[in-house]
Amino acid sequence: MNFTKLCTTIIFLIILSNKVSGQEVLKPELLKFGASMEDLIISLTPLCDSIVEKKNEPIQLPTVVNTQSQLDCYGFMYAGDKRKVELIFADNYMDMIWILTGSDEEENFIKEFKNHFGEPTHIKSDATFFINNGAAVRNEPHEVMFISERLLEPYKQWLDNN
Repeated sequence: MNFTKLCTTIIFLIILSNKVSGQEVLKPELLKFGASMEDLIISLTPLCDSIVEKKNEPIQLPTVVNTQSQLDCYGFMYAGDKRKVELIFADNYMDMIWILTGSDEEENFIKEFKNHFGEPTHIKSDATFFINNGAAVRNEPHEVMFISERLLEPYKQWLDNN
């Protein structure tokens, strides 16, 4: 292997090993809880390869009075990769964020969340929760979750009872 290829390979491995690190794993500032779907479409349009709106049924969020809907953004940059982001709305109030990740990233996300939030509050077979911070790392499917303050208490109760 020549020197240029060796240097390129080393740089690539450093970038890959640091892909999930630091501030990148926190909730993206742009994704504000309480924002309307219309406002987020405007904000996300230049940052997504495509955006899909849909109505969710059955309703799962305890904050929903009338309708639950979802906005899927494909190609959103998060933790060094373009990803699918699912934003869940309760009556046009953004309450939940799912960001799809890879299976090979799970341990790195958990490590970074521990660095930012401390030890997990709950460890379940399918997810590691940092519920006091409204965050989790899920392993099936692989994704990270962020929830609004409105969902903290219902989620805490659900986690404590299951």
